[in-house]
Amino acid sequence: MSEFEHGKLSPWGYIIDAETLPNFITLGEFNNFTNGKFGADTRIMSNIPAATEAIRNYCGWHIAPSLTCGMLYNVRDLRDAFVGSDLLVQLPSTYVTSIEKVVVNAVWNASTNDWDGDVLNDYDIGMGTGLLRIYDVGVLDRKSKIFIKFTSGYEQAPASIKGLTADNITHAVANPYGVNSETAGGVSVSYSGTWSGLSSSSKLPSDTKEVLEAYKLKGVF
Repeated sequence: MSEFEHGKLSPWGYIIDAETLPNFITLGEFNNFTNGKFGADTRIMSNIPAATEAIRNYCGWHIAPSLTCGMLYNVRDLRDAFVGSDLLVQLPSTYVTSIEKVVVNAVWNASTNDWDGDVLNDYDIGMGTGLLRIYDVGVLDRKSKIFIKFTSGYEQAPASIKGLTADNITHAVANPYGVNSETAGGVSVSYSGTWSGLSSSSKLPSDTKEVLEAYKLKGVF
């Protein structure tokens, strides 16, 4: 098909122009972050996707890479978002780089593989918030649909996201099975309280969540 609107549905409810999403870091980048300390650990490769997915799911969107995205809304679900004749829509992103198309009274056209309807061109987007204000929408039937096509995400994961991903993997493999401390001969090792019990890259500690607030969508818990 020539358009992606009926294509790949992301885990976060919007459509993306990609079949798969890359991990935030590569094995080489992880080794650079950790100075090769875990270079021989075969668990690293399986933990990279888990750590990446955990961060994306916590933030509620894909974060990186930059993708063309599509979001279909029912007007009845946006009834509290009208401000006079304007409509406020929170797109599923905290980094929107462009709006490709806004269509109200949208109807899928199978012959063109696209959404037909009334195209609106008067809007503002907060790039760092994903908040879209569409001006002079007018009266819409509560059963009608709105389709928004937009570009979202960083070209590659920001350094802070890469670092958090590496940290999550490191502590998951260094803190085996939730053990808080280990003793071998005369050597005793205690794991940080923040990370105690964290034996999986799919779990996020509280201090990681604090840093991720900058990338987290409003309303995502």
